Order: sequence, then structure tokens, then C-alpha cells
Amino acid sequence: MKTLKIISLSICLFLQFRGMIYGQSMINFFEINLCAIKPIGAFKKNIPSTKPGIEIAYLRQIKAEKPLFWGLSFYYTQLGNSSATLEEFLDFALVDFNYSTTSNLMGLNGKFRFYPDISLGRLEPYLEAQLGYKWLYTGTTKTLASDTESSDFMFEESNFSLTYGISAGLNYRVKENVYINFKANYLPGLSTAYYAKDKNNQIEFSSIDQFNLKNSTTDILRWDLGVTFWPSFNSND
Repeated sequence: MKTLKIISLSICLFLQFRGMIYGQSMINFFEINLCAIKPIGAFKKNIPSTKPGIEIAYLRQIKAEKPLFWGLSFYYTQLGNSSATLEEFLDFALVDFNYSTTSNLMGLNGKFRFYPDISLGRLEPYLEAQLGYKWLYTGTTKTLASDTESSDFMFEESNFSLTYGISAGLNYRVKENVYINFKANYLPGLSTAYYAKDKNNQIEFSSIDQFNLKNSTTDILRWDLGVTFWPSFNSND
């Protein structure tokens, strides 16, 4: 639930840019993409499978009639989760507690995008340079089974990894202000600590028991498929 609240807040912050857009001559647009996030290198040894995710981005033209844009990108994926119901003493009686642990990756990047002057009909290729941070965090929620409204949350680990990268993509025009977007991203990241799930671990005291604390670089490949849209147009765009 906390992750959903963070994502909802991020969407609201992006949508607040609308109030800054109307009446401006330079192009502003939003992107919403579904992602396939694949750890590579040392990161893959601990997180071996490709993870689904979401990306939201806002970009603004740097100068009118120039094919250069700057912007911000937010993306999220879940690296692993585990849950268990365990008996514990409460007021001298054995009761059931539900444990749930989730390891997450959240990224925030600044970006520069360039559209080369290449004629491909409805297709518009582009290149990007990105710089930002990955936030790798793991949290455990403990809930009394007989009272799901009463719960405790604890951060098990929370670290940032400086990230950078390059991207190449294609916009396919569907109509005047809506494009289908496809993009491939290479996003290396510096070493940091994070929890990785190990199914061989036995749960004894908490669902975090099924995770091992690891430390490695955080390199990923990310494929995006979604929509690019302009909130407004003027006659010069």
C-alpha cells in the first residue's frame, strides 16, 4: 500500500505540470510506459528474472523549433516479495501474525532527448542521455491476523545508487497529439546494498528471513512500451 501511495503521489506531481503548459509555444508532453526490467551483470546473479514495472515521464522542449528536450522520468518495479503467517505470544496467548516483506527498486532520472532529422513516415526515432538515482528499499509489514487494520511497518534496508545511461526509442504517430512509444534503455548503477529473495531460506521469525542482504552494482536493461501524448497544442507545433 505504501508503494501504491508513492506511485499515486508521483502521478499527481506530474499532472500538476499541466497548469504550466497551456499558452506556451514550446512542446511539452507526458509519457506512460509499461516496462520489462532485466538486471544484468552482478545484479543478475542476485535478481535473476526480468521484472514488470511502470515509467512516467515529463519532457519539455528546450527551445522552440529545436529537436532537443529535457525532462524527468520516474520508474518502479518490485524485486521480490514474501509472506507468512506465524504464531507469537501476545498477552500470554498464542495468536497469528501476518508478515509481508517486499524488496523494491524505484528510479528517478533527469534526461535529455534528441530527435534526429530522419524521415521515416509516422515513425520518429530519438536518443536520450539519462542521469539520476536508483532507490533500493525493503520493508516488512506485520499485521495481527484477527485485526487487519492494525499493522506495523519497518524499513529493513534503504539505499541509493547513482545511475546513468543511454536510451534509443521510436514514437509512432497515431493521431496529432498521441504517439505509441517504444524505447530500449541501458542504465548502469553504482554498488549498493539491497535484499534479494532466496527461496531456499526458511522463514522462522519473519518474512525477511527469506531474503539475503547483497551488495553489487545495479545495472539494468529496461524495455518500455506505452504512449506519448501532448496535453495541448498550438498552431505552430
